[in-house]
Amino acid sequence: MIITALKKLWTIYFFVWFLLLFLVLYPAFFVLLSQKKWYRKAHALRRLWGDVLMAITGLRGKVEYEVPLDRGATYVFTPNHFSYFDIVSVNTQMPHFFSFMAKKELASIPLFRIFFRTIDMPVDRKNKEGAKRAYYLAHKKLKNGISLLNFPEGGIGPQVPEMRKFKLGPFKLAMEHGLDVVPITLPDNWKRLPCGEFIPAGSPGKMRMFVHRPIPTKNLKSGDEVELAERVYAIIENKFNEMNGL
Repeated sequence: MIITALKKLWTIYFFVWFLLLFLVLYPAFFVLLSQKKWYRKAHALRRLWGDVLMAITGLRGKVEYEVPLDRGATYVFTPNHFSYFDIVSVNTQMPHFFSFMAKKELASIPLFRIFFRTIDMPVDRKNKEGAKRAYYLAHKKLKNGISLLNFPEGGIGPQVPEMRKFKLGPFKLAMEHGLDVVPITLPDNWKRLPCGEFIPAGSPGKMRMFVHRPIPTKNLKSGDEVELAERVYAIIENKFNEMNGL
């Protein structure tokens, strides 16, 4: 009971700093997100926000690449999704500029709203027109050379750390633009901040990220997205099990 209480206190401590740092940086975000030409700078500031937050709260990030990525290339990144810390992790630890594509509920959170009106894209999967608009915007960004990051599980499932079946949207987008898909394994975030409680029993510690070898899609044809999704699923699952000793 005492350990659980201390972990909940740490979670509160984390989110207090999350909010304080955001409020300090908000004027800078407001200015940088006022013009598209400054979006990359805003994303860099978002990374700095995450770096400082992780340092203050005792979260130790470590990124490992299977092969070096081309910093100038456009990719579709597809991480697993077991914790709300995944958002902090990918925004902080990925050195690439990307647009984050996520469920519309995140856009209703005041802290995130400024990003989903500019850099990022909310997806309303329950509304056909909303989903169409999101994918139209995603096509536009990819066409303009902006990478996309999407959690293909579509949300955090009830059986963490077992992944939900992948949705095909990000794989179709990659294939239509002939872009490489980059699987990402996040093995630790579900331990740092479990889901399911109003105040989760979080904890400081390691937050590793493994960035896999890019998977080309140029020679794939319509219908191959199912096999591609299954391949990415297996890659992430196998690495997740390996990194957790399962």
